[in-house]
Amino acid sequence: MSKTESGDKKYYRVLNILNRLNEGPVRVAGLCAEFNISERSIQRDIERINLTGFQLDTPSKGVYMFAPGVSLKTFNLTSEQLSVLVLMREMAAGMGGAITEAFDKVFARATKAPGADSLFYAIGAKSLNPLTRRFYEDIVFALENRKKLQLLYASASGPREHTVCPVKILTSESFFYLMAIPDSAVKGAKFIKYRVDRIKSLKVLPDEFTPPPQTLIKKTIGSATTIWGVNEGKTEKIILKAVGAAADFMLNKEILPRQRVSKPGPDGAVTVSATIHHRMEVVPLILHWMPEITVAEPETLKTEVKNRINAYLRK
Repeated sequence: MSKTESGDKKYYRVLNILNRLNEGPVRVAGLCAEFNISERSIQRDIERINLTGFQLDTPSKGVYMFAPGVSLKTFNLTSEQLSVLVLMREMAAGMGGAITEAFDKVFARATKAPGADSLFYAIGAKSLNPLTRRFYEDIVFALENRKKLQLLYASASGPREHTVCPVKILTSESFFYLMAIPDSAVKGAKFIKYRVDRIKSLKVLPDEFTPPPQTLIKKTIGSATTIWGVNEGKTEKIILKAVGAAADFMLNKEILPRQRVSKPGPDGAVTVSATIHHRMEVVPLILHWMPEITVAEPETLKTEVKNRINAYLRK
């Protein structure tokens, strides 16, 4: 197969997927059957689209859709022109550095549409350091072939080299994470999450490893609603009281793992119960909504929130 033929197939496949996304959710399994290619190839096409600048949501496993407010109608270019840009972005990413940054600016400018042209506007933080194409390809290769990775990772304590066994790519709040097990880990060691934008260099090693059971991975990810919830070990039950706008928010959005919300009382107040793995799954929520959200149980969580507030007031 020539490079031209291969490029044409990618182009028409991306064009087809873009148009399908514009109509509604797409299923990876259905696209695989239609194009007679592997699931990984379709996932790479989806990732190409996502990394170019389109915001994609994953409502369920193997299903992708444009985020609210994203529509090809809001762009200044046709779907054919957009599909060309998707593939060109991959070429620009391979060159890295200023070329990638320049392309991203060109894409943003070329696709910019007046706010009045759309009924929706996506509100929220956008990743400043998305999963780079170079790292994505290396991580996927290592995952598929069970190869170890050598990372230079810049943590809060400074850059340090790590040799890890990659398990999965996670995304949370516009950040990408590499879920892995340390190479030196003994049996039963816990998973570690590395934020991909903090990886300064990455090398695929020839060494292979035996991945942990899928049942353990699924159990670890569990019902997590943030990256903090992707955790092993003990769980903690919490109970919150919410009133006013906070009560309405909790009634209409599942934001905590295993969340249960009582029926509103005469004053509109609700009781919210949940089971968490890490307190950072709930502390930001409490700080954001206070005083309309208060901690009922456990007392130690209430004390931790108070200590955070007092520490802030002392500064």
